Amino acid sequence: MATDVGGLIRVKGLTRLFGERAVLDDLDLEIAAGEFVALLGQSGSGKSTLLRALAGLDTDVSGEGLVEVPEPVSVIFQDARLLPWQRVLDNVVIGLEGARQKGRESLAEVGLAGRERAWPNELSGGEQQWWRWRGPSYASPGCCSPTSPSARSTP
Repeated sequence: MATDVGGLIRVKGLTRLFGERAVLDDLDLEIAAGEFVALLGQSGSGKSTLLRALAGLDTDVSGEGLVEVPEPVSVIFQDARLLPWQRVLDNVVIGLEGARQKGRESLAEVGLAGRERAWPNELSGGEQQWWRWRGPSYASPGCCSPTSPSARSTP
């Protein structure tokens, strides 16, 4: 929840689970007015989840869950365009017959082994972004032209 706190961002005891997996676990954070902060980490480490919580868009946080953010809040969304009614592996191999094993290998290469049966809403925003690159690229196209190359910033 965003409140006017004079430019200070304060988070205390913030926890966010996706299924049984904690991506934010009792997080405490303070950012002073005018301070620049970069969130760095692997896909699934909670960067986008934290930003959604700060913007007041993620209400499934628990713990003490104190989140104070100055008004107004602006958000630029990630958009992986996963089909919410299909599991992760089904999204990766959509339109490609006999590609399930190759799809599993592709997911393993980007650290998503074991997540093939997860629903898209069980993945973090960063994990969902891998589909944008792995889905089209693992099929060995002659050319893969992303529409928004700068949107994918985690390795």
